[in-house]
Amino acid sequence: MAKEFLSQKGYKFTEYDVTKDRAALDEMVKLSGARSVPVITACNEVMVGFEKNRLEQMLSCIQQRSEV
Repeated sequence: MAKEFLSQKGYKFTEYDVTKDRAALDEMVKLSGARSVPVITACNEVMVGFEKNRLEQMLSCIQQRSEV
């Protein structure tokens, strides 16, 4: 759901397959403390799972930073 949402909004993102990339898994756990996906990071926030409203707030933060 998160990938589709971001794609529909025209955002570029980097996807890591933590089932095949041990370093990515280790980084994900370090950032989030969780072993579930998705883990989304933006504007010094970490979101585990997909929460549309929260993700929209994170994207708004990115847009505000890029406009400055």
